[in-house]
Amino acid sequence: MLKAKWEMTEQTVIEKLKKIKLFGKLGDDEERLAKLARIVTWQQCKAGDEVLSEGTEGSELYILQKGTVSILKRTLDRERYTIVSLKDDEDAFFGELALLDREVRSASVLAETDCEFLVINREDFNQLGEEDPRLGLLVTRGIGKELSKRLRKANKDMVILFQALVEQVAESGGLEEE
Repeated sequence: MLKAKWEMTEQTVIEKLKKIKLFGKLGDDEERLAKLARIVTWQQCKAGDEVLSEGTEGSELYILQKGTVSILKRTLDRERYTIVSLKDDEDAFFGELALLDREVRSASVLAETDCEFLVINREDFNQLGEEDPRLGLLVTRGIGKELSKRLRKANKDMVILFQALVEQVAESGGLEEE
């Protein structure tokens, strides 16, 4: 991943932040959006680069400014599979958990094309939250809302998978006792 000197204007960053649901609670609060924009850095990578690696510690939230990435997980057999692809014209961000904790990354991210990212570092975010607690609270609530949505989907998916397993077992004649 290449880190470069800031390539975008503060106003360009603010406009991108406004499009990201995670920051929706900030609304049109230009002052707070400007504070947030000031801690954003810019990074780029080439197609085929791994942006994040599952199982490694991270401390950054990434907002996809340009390009396409794939979010990947590993099976128990260590084989990779794609969960989702994200494109720059969508509300595309990842790594938001890293702003809240020091746990390892839960997935890998692979650049499918050359990409550019707006990046927020946990340390900078925490310092900003100390300086402007309301801003920190609003962004943290946005992260909480996103996590709640993902947890509800995961719970629903587990019920669907369990039901499919029960049906498969029933169709095959059930469990045999030895």
